[in-house]
Amino acid sequence: MTLRDGSVMEERQPHMRGGAHEPLTRQDIEDKFMLNARHGGYDAARSAAALKLASKLLDGRINLAALRG
Repeated sequence: MTLRDGSVMEERQPHMRGGAHEPLTRQDIEDKFMLNARHGGYDAARSAAALKLASKLLDGRINLAALRG
């Protein structure tokens, strides 16, 4: 950013959070899901119910080989 006095401040992040070099924890993913669900209009109870249903997808390894063209 350029400040009013003309000085420049810069920040770099070597890896995107959530990428291969800095993966999200399960808790990070659940927190993000809840925030997005609430932002999308779900109330707390509906968000929690949706997370409970969706969390079953995270219980084991997911084979995405069929999606890789």
